[in-house]
Amino acid sequence: MPDVSRLKFIYSSFCTQYQSDAKFYIDEAHASGLRHLVVAYEKGGYAGHPNFAAGIPDKWSEQDLLDLILWPMKDPKAPYPAWEVPARAYGSPMLYAWWRGGPGLTDKDQLKNAAASKERGRAMRWR
Repeated sequence: MPDVSRLKFIYSSFCTQYQSDAKFYIDEAHASGLRHLVVAYEKGGYAGHPNFAAGIPDKWSEQDLLDLILWPMKDPKAPYPAWEVPARAYGSPMLYAWWRGGPGLTDKDQLKNAAASKERGRAMRWR
């Protein structure tokens, strides 16, 4: 579990894909310079990893983030939850509203941020 004392707690939920409680945080001081969503799984997430992290677009509010977290998956057997789809299905280091179509990296700021995050090790998960 990451040191959550420096992170902003925003939500807690049960993740059916991983059969684990998940706690959601915002890392305002990520090493990449971008805000990051950090998810800590009580029993482990994808491939057993206890944490997941991805960049948050500059223009996103906390409500935009909650909309992604709470987005229902059409297929109950989906291999990962909504907040991991940009990273797992599309290889994106940045979150986006994938159900609206495309990779979501349509403005220059998001492209720049995605490139910066990619150069800094594609911080999609904690090790």
